[in-house]
Amino acid sequence: MKKIDEYLKQYPNENRPDEAIDTLLEDMEIRQFVMKYDLTHDTILNGINSLLTFKEQKETCQVCPGLYDCKLITTGMTPVLEYYNGDIALSYQKCRFNIMDESKFRIDTLYVPKKVFNAELSDFDLIGPERKEIHRYILKFLTEYSREKYVKGMYISGIYGSGKTYILAVIANELAKKGFDIVFVYYPDLVRELKSSIGTGNLEEKIERLKAAEILFLDDIGGEAPSAFVRDEILGPILQHRVLDEKPTFFSSNMKMKVLIEAMQADGSNIEKTKAFRIFERIRELAQEFEISEKPNRTP
Repeated sequence: MKKIDEYLKQYPNENRPDEAIDTLLEDMEIRQFVMKYDLTHDTILNGINSLLTFKEQKETCQVCPGLYDCKLITTGMTPVLEYYNGDIALSYQKCRFNIMDESKFRIDTLYVPKKVFNAELSDFDLIGPERKEIHRYILKFLTEYSREKYVKGMYISGIYGSGKTYILAVIANELAKKGFDIVFVYYPDLVRELKSSIGTGNLEEKIERLKAAEILFLDDIGGEAPSAFVRDEILGPILQHRVLDEKPTFFSSNMKMKVLIEAMQADGSNIEKTKAFRIFERIRELAQEFEISEKPNRTP
């Protein structure tokens, strides 16, 4: 960081401090700060080092690509001007990248690569009526949902590579930024783990975790090997609990909801059809259905 004497070398005449102040006041934030507190010339002069440091560090933050390349000693923090006891002071608050990264800790992932959560709503592909409809739904959900106001989640089906997981990740990211806690799981791997937990004593604990999740994402449901036990003793109770507690739940699948009923039947008996239909009914209560029939215009 430059010292004020170094900075003033740019101004060779005896009015160097005043010229330095004039230059600093060209910065909109500094000018607004001075006007807000109606600062005198002497106060500004006494605090010129803080103003200079603020300007330099703010300009560094403006071109920063992320925490991994932070140039400030106070990594992840950005400068803020304060007026305290008649003096200009400098403090720090979390920068935009620091806040964003902190939100990632609100997403509890199971069997999902972390890179998925680089998905941003600003990068959402809006080519085609299907994606535009989904985008409208996402904006509506993010606007309307709160802990006091329940809004249905989403069931999105479509061909392999159509970006279903990416879309769910966009929603999860945005909700995490708003302070909600997320559990995001790749369902086929979850089923395999739950099956291996049978008889170990911690199966119920894992089921309770999914029941209680503030917002739950089940990615690729229907992609698992059919199991009447998982359907009736694990998935059914989880969904029923979330229906009763009005907890938002999101799904992705290669199958439409009605096709999923057939995939969850062990055979063609009426009993199997009835049990599978119960799952369908719970999903339908929890989620609004969307379909994507084409791959994205650009690869997520």
